[in-house]
Amino acid sequence: MTGRGRWIADFNESFRDFRVQDVKFDVLIKGNTRMKGFILSRVFSHFLNPNYEVAFFILSVSPGKRIDRRHLQRPLSAIQWYMERNYVKWSWLVVVGEGLDETIRRTVESVADQSIGVVYIDSGSRGMINSNSYLGRQIRKYVKV
Repeated sequence: MTGRGRWIADFNESFRDFRVQDVKFDVLIKGNTRMKGFILSRVFSHFLNPNYEVAFFILSVSPGKRIDRRHLQRPLSAIQWYMERNYVKWSWLVVVGEGLDETIRRTVESVADQSIGVVYIDSGSRGMINSNSYLGRQIRKYVKV
């Protein structure tokens, strides 16, 4: 996964309709921060980059359904559970839905977990709201709607 010439992670596995506890994510993409490539890239990556496991989750919200703190807490808890069991250091959650209002904005911006970046994308207006964590602010640069 790259963006604007910056390398973020090397994703090597993807799953559709992936279930974590009682939450079914539309897409899960797994990988790590260890860069692959030619011999010089591998040597550089081995000595300078940490080898963190990372995951990228996508969740779509049914049309007409609004997301609030309670609805967002279930997928976030499932992601935290998944991260603990699979030694994942960083995760991103992209929620795709319809409608953008102040409740959604406050809900997404209030996510305080620094190891999970959350982005809400309104499929109609193509608006985007991100969590205030470092990962949430950074993923906004790489997701293009």
